[in-house]
Amino acid sequence: MEESDYEYRKKIALQGEIGSFSEMAALQYFGPSVDILSGNSFEEVAEMVKRGIADYAVLPIENSQTGGINNVHDLLLTENLFAIGEVILKIEHCLITHPDTKLEKVERIYSHPQALAQCEKYLLRNFSRCQIIPVYDTAGSIKQIKESGDLKAAGIASSRAAYYYGMQILEKGIEDNPSNFTRFLVFSPQTQIPEMSNKTSIIFAVVSVPGAIYRCLKEFALREINLTRLESRPSKRKPWEYVFYMDFEKGLADNATQEALKALDKCTTFVKVIGTYKAQANLFTFIEHPSETPSP
Repeated sequence: MEESDYEYRKKIALQGEIGSFSEMAALQYFGPSVDILSGNSFEEVAEMVKRGIADYAVLPIENSQTGGINNVHDLLLTENLFAIGEVILKIEHCLITHPDTKLEKVERIYSHPQALAQCEKYLLRNFSRCQIIPVYDTAGSIKQIKESGDLKAAGIASSRAAYYYGMQILEKGIEDNPSNFTRFLVFSPQTQIPEMSNKTSIIFAVVSVPGAIYRCLKEFALREINLTRLESRPSKRKPWEYVFYMDFEKGLADNATQEALKALDKCTTFVKVIGTYKAQANLFTFIEHPSETPSP
C-alpha cells in the first residue's frame, strides 16, 4: 500500500472497556472507523489526550437519573480540555453472566457505581441476598467475570458488552427508570469552535456575598440566553467554597455570549470556558451494526 493510500484513524480515549457506554457514545459521534483507547480512570483518559496519544476524549458529564458525574466535573476544573461535541445516549442495562450460570445461583453482582445506582430498585427487589460490588467500568465488570470464570457472578452492562465477551444476557432493561439517558462531551486538547455551535459550557466561582449568583444569572437573562444546566461543586480549596457548572444555549462566538462572559468578570473570581459545540437535537438509542462489533 502506498503512503498516499493510508487513511489515518482517529484515536479516541475513554474510561472503560470495549462495550462500555462511553465507547458507544464515541462510535455514535465519530462512526466506526476509529481506534478506541481504554483508560482505567478519567485522569488517565485526560493524560492520553494531553500527551498526544489520543486525538480526542469522550467523557460522561451527567445522567438523567443520578445527576452530574462528580469526578469528571472535578477533572474539568483543573485540566485544559475543550469540549467540541455532545452525545446524549439512551442507557439500557442488562444482567450478564457466563453462559452456564443460572439466575438462582448468582451470589455477586459487579458494575460501575453509576450503573448500580441506576438499577438500585431492581437489585433490592431481586438480589437483596447478593453481594453488590462496585468496579471501575460496566463493560469491565463483564471482562472481569469472563476472565475469572466465576459462575456465581453477574455484571450489569450493555448488550454490546455481552456480545463482545461472549456472555449470556439473563435480563434486559433492568434500569429502574426507562427514561435513562447519559450525556457525554467530546473533548479536544485544543480550543476549537465548530461550525453551527449553539451551546456553551463554563465553570465559574463567585465571591460569597448576598446576591452574587443573582448578578451572574442576570447577565444571561438580560441577553435572553437560555440556561440548560446549573450545578455547584465544592472548590476543594476552602471549606464551603463552591464553583458552578453552567450550560447555556448560545455558541461561544455569538456576540451575546461574549457580552455575557465579559460582564461575568465583574461578579466572579474566575470564569473557565469548558467548550462550545452543536447541541444534540435527538436522544440516541445505540444501533449495533456488524461492522461496529469488534472481535475480542
